[in-house]
Formats: sequence, C-alpha cells, structure tokens
Amino acid sequence: MPETRPGYRISIIDDDPLRARREVRELLTELAGADPGAALDVPGRRTTEGADKGGVSAETVGLVLSAGALATQVLQTWMTRVPQRTIVARRPDGATLRITGKEAREDDELIERFLAGDESSDAHGDEDCGTTAS
Repeated sequence: MPETRPGYRISIIDDDPLRARREVRELLTELAGADPGAALDVPGRRTTEGADKGGVSAETVGLVLSAGALATQVLQTWMTRVPQRTIVARRPDGATLRITGKEAREDDELIERFLAGDESSDAHGDEDCGTTAS
C-alpha cells in the first residue's frame, strides 16, 4: 500500500479533484521509465468533521517515488510545463516544499536540491514566491 511505502511523496494541489487525479496519473506515466517503483498515493476522500452527507470534502492525490536523478529531472520538467500547477513535495525526514510550475522554471534545480536533502534549498522560502520548506 503506497501510504506505508517509504520514499518521497508528491502531492498535487488543485481545487478540481478530477484534474488533480488526471495530473498525478500523467506524472506517474512519465515517471514509469525513470522510477519503476513510483506508485499512486491516494489516501481517499475525507468528509469535514460534523458535515452532513454530501457536505464539504477534501481529497489528496499524489504519488510516492524513490527520487533518483532521472525521476527528479522528469518531475522538474513536468512542473515547468504548467506555471499554475502547484505541488507539495515531502522528504522521508518530514521536510516539505511547496512550489509552483512558475517557481520551478525560475529555479530549475530547486526540486533536485530539495529531494537530495540540500539544506540550502530548505532555506528557500520567501513570501513572494510562495515556496516553503519545513
């Protein structure tokens, strides 16, 4: 089950859950050659506490990958194609990075440095660009 698999988690942030699912499947297809162990990470739909049936729900769609060099390049290229696309990357040590396609274009090595565990990428997080690492 992907939720218990070790590795790097990439979550797609989108108001439209169908588009998010489509995008994560597209990314998974592109990653297949670079990281055969990459897998969907779909914990499922959760209803907001106290909401009635059919109420507000939240859905997380993402994938788990080993983040080898080729897989990281595929992720970086995929991100730069759509400037409005936003992902949250989480390393096994718990550090997270929220980045948009536009930011990925501006700093084409940020994702690679972050997934490699480079501490300088953790410091990248000024309010103007919206990239945060914790």
